[in-house]
Amino acid sequence: MRLEIRYSLRARQEEIALLEYIVENFGVEKAKEIYDRIEKVLGLIAENPDMFKASIRKKGLRKCVFSRQTSIYYRVNAGFIEVISFRPNKKNPIHFNI
Repeated sequence: MRLEIRYSLRARQEEIALLEYIVENFGVEKAKEIYDRIEKVLGLIAENPDMFKASIRKKGLRKCVFSRQTSIYYRVNAGFIEVISFRPNKKNPIHFNI
């Protein structure tokens, strides 16, 4: 069963900032490509929510390494997937405040 995807406000803002950065530095076509990849990965998560590693530090949180630069953090709730954050992989996860 495919679950609905919902974004936290933080995740939506981070996704927009990520795509704006890509548009400014790499162009609209690259941003479209990245957006399509995000949607594809979220579709996979919706189909199989347990496919990515569970966090040791935060109960219920999962981490999808989307690219070398970015990870998507999400949580499985009753009947839907909540995307929590899009985070740079080079930042120290202790400072995420998720």
